[in-house]
Amino acid sequence: MTGLSASLYAADPLRLEQEIVAVAPYVESFHLDIMDGLFAPEYGLSGRLVGDVRRVTDRPLDVHLMVADPRGAIVRYAEAGVRSIAVHIEGGSDLVEAAAIVRANGGRLMAAIRHTTPVARLQDVADTVDGILFMTAPLGGGAFDQHAFSRLAQRPRHLPTTVDGRIDASHFRQLTDLGVDLAVMGAALFAEGRAAELARQHAAELAGHGSASKARS
Repeated sequence: MTGLSASLYAADPLRLEQEIVAVAPYVESFHLDIMDGLFAPEYGLSGRLVGDVRRVTDRPLDVHLMVADPRGAIVRYAEAGVRSIAVHIEGGSDLVEAAAIVRANGGRLMAAIRHTTPVARLQDVADTVDGILFMTAPLGGGAFDQHAFSRLAQRPRHLPTTVDGRIDASHFRQLTDLGVDLAVMGAALFAEGRAAELARQHAAELAGHGSASKARS
């Protein structure tokens, strides 16, 4: 069944604690986008946020590294005790080394893939990583990729899969049918200033689609 993760990049930075507390009962985890303005065109969240979030929720934290040189960041976030770290296959990082570091600290290494990168490249790392972070929109923002579902159908199906990028409720049924494990929501969750209500609604919709998908199978 597809779960819901809240992207803190989209939350109100002036009300961050309130936003986290509001959605925590309805989400499976919190998603942290770390961007350096080089690998991705925007600047993202900072490392100190991990400790801040830890103080207000016990939900797992998943980190998405969009940085030109992730080596130091991999060590830093792994040692901070996050649940998973996603590293882009386009960045040329040594994923074998990264996986060893992350797992030594009790975490999981995810292979992140841009929405334009050939899905076949995931086969090269399928035996190295613990899961996939599948981008469904451009890094740093942009429209939902119209080819996202056909691309998802080509992925290595044995790997747990998270999708991230302009996800909204209209995508839930197809994501569930494709066996996606976790859907990251940002703007669709926080933008209207009623995050608790939307999180409750989206979590219920996802659960409903999961039950319907199981009945169809």
